[in-house]
Amino acid sequence: MAKTIYCIDTSALISAWYERYKPNRFPKLWEQLDQLIQEGRLVSSTLVLRECSKKRSEELHDWLQPRSSMFHTPDETVQGQVDHIVNTYTGLVSAGKAKFQADPFVIAQAKVSGYAVITEETGVGSLGKIPGVCNAMKVECINLMQLIDAEDWVLG
Repeated sequence: MAKTIYCIDTSALISAWYERYKPNRFPKLWEQLDQLIQEGRLVSSTLVLRECSKKRSEELHDWLQPRSSMFHTPDETVQGQVDHIVNTYTGLVSAGKAKFQADPFVIAQAKVSGYAVITEETGVGSLGKIPGVCNAMKVECINLMQLIDAEDWVLG
């Protein structure tokens, strides 16, 4: 059975690092995430790395920088899917929402490649949120706790 590949969103990284699973309290989680990265099973868009810039989140950026191979530059197929997403689900990214410009790229990368999206956003019924757009596009969408369960990790 093929193992799931995950495409992680900015919200999952930032909320995990600073709020829910701080590395100093949950080091095993970050070791497990690192293992997924090394296996090529945790990826994202280069736009997510940009959103996790030094200016916004220096410590997280410093952790991600040596793992930059996990961040993929959108190819033509992904870009085509991004165009579809922003034109169809117009509430997902708006001019005033510049800090979340990576959202359609994460969803598009997952859709094109058959990956599952990891986000800490909620709102499966909202077409202005990642879970709602994923649901509408038939893309699996989970949060970090669901990832921990899916991978059967024991942290502690």
